[in-house]
Amino acid sequence: MALVFLLAVIIAIALFILLHIRPLTDDEALMLAGKRRTKAINSYYHFDGREYSVNMDFKKDMPADGGFKYISEQLSKFPAVAAGLLKYKKHEWIIIAFERNQSVDLIWMNKGPDNSQVHCGLSMLIIRTATHNVSCRTVLVFHNHPNTDPSRYSFRHSSDQDRLSAGELASQLREVGVNLLEFVCERGSHYEYWRSVCDTFLPLEGFRELIVHVNGRSRGQNFSLHWDRLFG
Repeated sequence: MALVFLLAVIIAIALFILLHIRPLTDDEALMLAGKRRTKAINSYYHFDGREYSVNMDFKKDMPADGGFKYISEQLSKFPAVAAGLLKYKKHEWIIIAFERNQSVDLIWMNKGPDNSQVHCGLSMLIIRTATHNVSCRTVLVFHNHPNTDPSRYSFRHSSDQDRLSAGELASQLREVGVNLLEFVCERGSHYEYWRSVCDTFLPLEGFRELIVHVNGRSRGQNFSLHWDRLFG
């Protein structure tokens, strides 16, 4: 019985290899390109989940009436930094960050009137101007949900209004080729709830061209592409 099972496994493996040493079809190449692009985007927007200590002098100096600040932070760390800045805030705050080349060098902050609401306070014209001036690829928006009883309640989830506002901003930023990510921050942690990525960012065609360039060169290369398409 064991010998029969082993023989069946060997035959199945051989058939799998034989069926996947052919070149990828156009549809398969496009599917693999989409898969690789998604992985590249996820890698670009891979964020440190640890809790960060922040500069308390900077935190005390956050402009409650709205204002820009120049900083220098790695994109991967900035959501944790923003969450640290908003930790223990009793009012709702908003932080808008402008990213290029995986670095955040400019942010805008504003304090809400109470613990339940905060408004952006920046016109779309100013946001677009800022994205242009710093050659921004991504706008990241953070706001906190103050929690008076964290032992009983979790306010880490976005509201319907949060998602509605994010959709409106994403639509306008997409017109100028800028991505949007939005987060809720609670108790020093950040929770992404919106991601809008433009087609011009890490474009699909670039990944497809790389696949087409090697597709059909050898049976081994073909099998590697199929393996990546199915299991990568």
